[in-house]
Parts: sequence; structure tokens; C-alpha cells
Amino acid sequence: MSDLHVRYLLVGGGVASSAAAAAIRRRDREGSVLLIGQEINRPYQRTPLSGDYLLRQMTRDALFSMPADWHEASGVALRTGTRVSHLDTARQAVILGSGEEVSYDRLLLATGASPRPLEIPGSRLPGLFYLRTLEDADRLYHAVETAKQTGRRHERGRGVAAVIGGGVLGVELAATLTQLGIAVDLVIAQNHPWTRFAGDNAGRLLAAHLQKHAVNVHAAAPAQRLEGDGRVQRIALGNGQILPCDFAVAAVGVLPNKELLRGTPIAAGKSILVDEHCRTNVESVYAAGDCAAVFDPLFGKHCGLAHWDGAAGTGALAGANMVAAELKDGPPQRYDAVGVFATRVFDLAARAWGVARLIDRRIVRGTPTGADAPHLIEFGVASDGRLAHVLAIGHAEEDQAVLRQAVANRARIDGNQEALKDPAAPLSSLFS
Repeated sequence: MSDLHVRYLLVGGGVASSAAAAAIRRRDREGSVLLIGQEINRPYQRTPLSGDYLLRQMTRDALFSMPADWHEASGVALRTGTRVSHLDTARQAVILGSGEEVSYDRLLLATGASPRPLEIPGSRLPGLFYLRTLEDADRLYHAVETAKQTGRRHERGRGVAAVIGGGVLGVELAATLTQLGIAVDLVIAQNHPWTRFAGDNAGRLLAAHLQKHAVNVHAAAPAQRLEGDGRVQRIALGNGQILPCDFAVAAVGVLPNKELLRGTPIAAGKSILVDEHCRTNVESVYAAGDCAAVFDPLFGKHCGLAHWDGAAGTGALAGANMVAAELKDGPPQRYDAVGVFATRVFDLAARAWGVARLIDRRIVRGTPTGADAPHLIEFGVASDGRLAHVLAIGHAEEDQAVLRQAVANRARIDGNQEALKDPAAPLSSLFS
């Protein structure tokens, strides 16, 4: 017999679980809910960690998803600093690290993701940082403050850092550390930043923007090894360069946390596979957030959603559908969002919609690299001639609604290419 039974068990202490708990309570005010998080903190937003929080423009309290008294007031039991060590889907129960067993009627897996480790010689030296948690951010901030006091000199002060990785997080960190007064070398294995979703034009624009704001971009120069006397002091690149530094930050991707699936029949690839209702192939088990790949009816494929909007949206969807299934309260809701993420690099805002891996060719619209106020749109066209992805850099909000809807409509591009390239042609008329 289990030590505890709950109607809804939410495993994972992030935004997805928090959104699921809120969605459950909107439809089922009586059913027992237990949210278990491995971190000591209650659920919080991770997105601001690399920007506003490190810049100390956002307080620790402002990060949290819910007010401090929300869980108790809403009848949601919260256990932080607790690890789930085993899942038994046949018995509908989990074993906690303490040995306690908790059984459930409906389970949400929202276990998130962990930083992909940097696997080069020297990667175990002290002075290499990752950024995923609040504690990671605080450790990195302390390293910044130390480097500004005692680190290597540069023309703006003291402190030199190497950021390894040209994805969204690496670029954000390069900008943030520069704003904090650190001299930054951004080390990228590929030819330009954001290669997973940006073409050559957008990549060159971004690299030029970073350089303009004092970030030293080293493209096509993979990190080969970290060196130092007891801590990270240098990074050796594939092009033969040796970059001195006071510390380094690795931002080379994430790995979905799906260790709990071991020994279960739950289907997974790189991520936990769920249908458009956020259900796994095991009837009582749902998944959401960074650990999950949801079936997107718009594209007919499973898509990972490693961004805040995706975690909150799929978490809320899973919570609502868990209630619908448990109380037989109407049909399940269907995932119908257009995948989106937004970022800001210094004063330059960027937003993307859709699925970049379906891009067959790109159509570029906007100002050239190096413009005083750069703005550019890359339309990613799939092999069937329909819009699969849009990346907009430096564009006003009124354009964003049009671009999002164009992706939602899977707009056909054939015969419209020249007009799309012309910045003078109104977007609203092109996709009417």
C-alpha cells in the first residue's frame, strides 16, 4: 500500500508544473494535488536568469511563478528539494528518494532539461559555469563580481569571460556579461550564431550587432580544450587561437530529463513523446515543458518546446486534460499554438515562430548587416512551398501578429517571393 495517494501528481518544479496546477484548480477545486520539485525553490521562471536577473534588474521574488502563499491557499501540496527516483506505471506509483511511495490517478511528467555538458579536455576545471537554475545564476554573478575586482584588465575595466555556444542562451549571456562590464569572447563552432533556426543573413546581422557592442565573436572556431593552473584561465580554439579568461560559461544545449522513463513503457525519442492533448502512450501519464515533444497538428510532427511560452502552454493544457479525463468533464483540449520564442540582444529584439527544421529555403526581407537600426525577416519555406518558420529581428509589434498568423495559416509562398523581399510592401497585404 502506498504511503500517500493523490488524484493529480505533478513531477517537476518548473513553470510547466505550476501552470498545470493552476489549470487543475480552475476545473477541479477538490481533487488532491501534489507538486514535487527537485530544486529547493518553489516553481520559478528560468528565462530571465540570463538577462534581467543577472543584471539585477529583476528581484529573486519576481521570478517565482506564483505568490508565496498560493499553493497553500489553493490546496496544492508542494514538496521542494525532493527527488523522484522510480516510476511504476503499472501500479500508478512513484518512489521518492526518501523511500516513500506516492500513488496517483493522473501523473504529469514536467521534469525539464539539464545543460548539455561540455565534453572537451579541461571541462572539469573549476571556473567553468553552466546556467540553468537560480543557484547557477547566483554562482555566475559571484564570478562576475570577483572578476571585476581581481580579473584581467581590459579597456573598460577588469574581468574577461569566454562564452562557449552560439545558441539563444550563449548569445544572451554574451550580451548580459558585456553589460555587466566583463570583456566577452563568444566562441561558436558554426559559421554564425543561431544556426539551428537562423540563416546566413540573420546570422551575419547578429554577429555584426554583437561585435558593435564589444562582444568578440569567434565563428567557425570550436572550443578544443580549457587550460589553467587549478582553474580555467585559457581556452584553446580549433583555429589555433588561445583566449585568456577569468572564467568560462558553457551554453551548448540541453538534454531533456527523462531518466524516470527507464523500465517503463512510455514512448520517447530525444524527449518524451506526447499527443496533441499532452498524453503519453500510457493512459494515466501526461508530459509537458522542456522534457516533452508535443504532436503539433499544424505541422504533423512532434516538436520540442524548449522555451517559456511552450512550457507554460503545454503545462496548462496537460492540467486541463488531466481533469477532463479524471472527472469525465468534456472532451480534451487540443494543442493549437504556434511555437514561438522571443529574445533580446542588447537593444535588438528578435522573435521566431514555427518549426525551423522543416525549412527547405529562405526568403530574406530587410536592411543589410551593419545598418544603424537593423531589421530583417527570414521566411523559412518548406519543401511544399508553404511557410514553416519566420524569424523577425528588430520588427515592431504590429508586424508580429501578421507573421504569427501567416505561420498558423501555413501560407503559400509560390508567386509571392519578390513582394516578400521588398521592405516597402506592407506585410498585412501580403498575407491577407
